[in-house]
Amino acid sequence: MFTNPAMDLVVISALFAVISQTVQLVMGNRKETRRIQKNMKEKNAELKELMKKGESAKNEVERVQREMMELSTSTMKNMPKLMIVNMIVFLPLFGLVSHAYNGTKIELFYPLNMVWAQGDWFWFYVLCSFLISMVVNHVLNTYDNHLEKKQTMTVKQ
Repeated sequence: MFTNPAMDLVVISALFAVISQTVQLVMGNRKETRRIQKNMKEKNAELKELMKKGESAKNEVERVQREMMELSTSTMKNMPKLMIVNMIVFLPLFGLVSHAYNGTKIELFYPLNMVWAQGDWFWFYVLCSFLISMVVNHVLNTYDNHLEKKQTMTVKQ
C-alpha cells in the first residue's frame, strides 16, 4: 500500500476495527447490550452495598448474584454467532496481511521503543488494533449517549 509498513499496518488495523464494529452493529443489538451493561453496573453497586452488611444480607446477595448471572448469560447468547462471522471475515484478510508483512520489523513508538527498539509486525498490528478499536468503540458509545440524551429530551418535552 504505502512505502512505510508501520503506516500500512495502522491503516489495516483501522479498517479491521471498522469492519469488526460494523459486524457487531449488524449482527448484535447494541441498545440491548448497553441496557444490560447499565443494569449490571447497578446490580454490582447493589451487591457491594449488600456485601458491607455481612451475613445478615446473605439471601439478598445470592439473589443479586443470580440476577447478574442471568444478565451476563443473555449478553453471551450472540457471542458464538459474532465470533464465527468475524472468523470468516478476518481469517482470509489476516492471512493476506501475514503473507505481505512476514518477517517485517517495525520501529516502535515512544514509550515502547524504550523497551523494544523494533517489534515484529504482528505485535505492532495487535497494539494498533487495540488502540484503534478503543477509539472506535468510544466514538460509538459517545454517539449512543448523544442519541439517548436527545431521545430523553424529546420525551420530556
